[in-house]
Parts: sequence; structure tokens; C-alpha cells
Amino acid sequence: MKKTLIKSACVSLAFFLCLSTIPDAVMAAETKIDLTQIAQAVEMAQSKSAAPMPNLFSARTTAPGSDNPYFFAENPYSQGGYGLPNCTAYAFGRAYEILGTTPNLCMGNANSWWSYNQSTGYYPSGSTPKLGAVICWGASSDGHVAIVEAINGNTVTLSESTYSGIYFQNYTYTIGAENATSVGGFQGYIYIGDYVDTASDTIPPTISNVRVTDYEGKGIKVTALVSDDLSGIGQVCFPVWTEKGGQDDLVWHEGTVEGNVASCFIPYSDHKDEFGNYNVQVYAYDNAGHYAMTGTSITKGNPFALLGKVALEN
Repeated sequence: MKKTLIKSACVSLAFFLCLSTIPDAVMAAETKIDLTQIAQAVEMAQSKSAAPMPNLFSARTTAPGSDNPYFFAENPYSQGGYGLPNCTAYAFGRAYEILGTTPNLCMGNANSWWSYNQSTGYYPSGSTPKLGAVICWGASSDGHVAIVEAINGNTVTLSESTYSGIYFQNYTYTIGAENATSVGGFQGYIYIGDYVDTASDTIPPTISNVRVTDYEGKGIKVTALVSDDLSGIGQVCFPVWTEKGGQDDLVWHEGTVEGNVASCFIPYSDHKDEFGNYNVQVYAYDNAGHYAMTGTSITKGNPFALLGKVALEN
């Protein structure tokens, strides 16, 4: 009888000790987040992000429809009776479309756009083409303006319309030959913004330093370093499922991105609180539509299985 009481006491003590060492009665793999490394990564990402990421740019290769407000309903040239086909109505509308806000451009003839911007200083200007820039010519009675849509080596593609002539067209010319192009009298380029062509981004993002850990027995904390030097990171997702039952509990969790650090908390309750292996993947998407993926796993142990083992051994 005494031996039985001692044995029961040992089992009870083992049960108590096991519970006291398992937060919320959950055990997970010993994968730890290096908080110092993550903090350093955040600090580095914030210092890099001091310079704003250039805006993405998509070339216009087709004529705008009549339902496009930038060229029609909200275009002052169009509303004033000088709508398409007209170089100023088109260039103003295209700049409006690119910026998303009303451009601070001249409301007169095309040959006055350059001098108007020079006198007001609304936008920087120069003699080198850039995406989205307004190119200005001053020859002929009215001059001409158009928009730079693409730059490939020494070849520039622009979009334009002409007064009482061509409704819309893309036109190419060679850098340095601007003065002999269109109506002549090349004045320069008005830079309405800094842009990156989405078509030039052909490289997917990078993912590194993936860390997974149990968080207070309530779920999984995942962090990863993500980067994309050209178009930037657009979204990071964390699909997670347990091995038990296949992928019947698959959930795509959307993470948050601060600087170059992506993170996500995945509650165990979203996956039936199951024990065993949790498969964790990281999908990083850039703003040009490319993605990269990597995966890892973490184990959520069953404390009751351990308690049963302790009881049997005693």
C-alpha cells in the first residue's frame, strides 16, 4: 500500500512538472527567432527605404476609350472644344492618367508648354528622355507635345495625337535626333515623375532567413527577409497546413511587410489545433507579378502523449 502511494505521488509530481514546463500545454520544435538579427535587418531596411521606390509605369499602346475621364470628361482641353485628335489634349490626358492627379501643365498651344514650365518651375526638365516625360517641340505655328512610353537602348517610343489628324499612335525615334523629329525645334523633356517600367523587371524577389517558432502555445510566428530591388515587394503570403489529413486545413495567411522583414502569426486554431508537423511556406510577390517561394516546418507536440509515457515509466 505504501509503495502504491509513493508511485502515485511520483506520477502526480511528474504530471505537475510536465505541465509547468509546457506553456499552455503545447510543445513545439526548438526553432528560435534571432531577434537581434531581425532587429538589424529592420534597421537596415528602414535606412534603405529612405529613398522612395520609383513608381511603376505601364506603356500606353492603344488609344484611350471615350469613357476614359483623363482624356475626356475631366480633360480641360476636351471640355473646352479642343479634344482628340489634338496633341495637347492627349498629352495632358496621358500625364493626368500617369500621375492620377491633375498635372500642372500649360493650358495653351504646344509651343508654349516648355516656356510655361520653365517659368513656373512645376517640374524638373532636361534633354535626356525618361519614362512618362513630356517631350516638347517649338517649331511650326503651334509646336507639338507627346509622352515618352518606352526607352530601349537609343530608341524612344512615344504616344501622341495630332490636331485634326492622327487620333492616336506610337512613334519611335533615336535619342539625339529629337530636333529632326516631328515638327522640329526640340526644346526638351518635362519630367512629371520618376518611373520604372514593369516590363523591365524580369527577376523574382529573394527570400532568406526564414524563422518559425511557437508563440506562447497559441500559434506559429514566422519571419523572413524579402527584397526586390526594381519594382519592390507587393505582397507576402504564408500558406500553412498540417500533415494530418493532407491539406484539408490549408490556409493562405497574408503577412505584413516592414522594410525588408515579412512576418505573420498563424493561430493553431485556424488549423484545428492539430498536433504534429505544420508545413509553412513563404510566397513573396513583387509589383511586376513575379514571385519566389520557400518552405519549412515546425512540430506541435502532444503533451498528453508525453504524460502517458511518464506515467507508464513510473
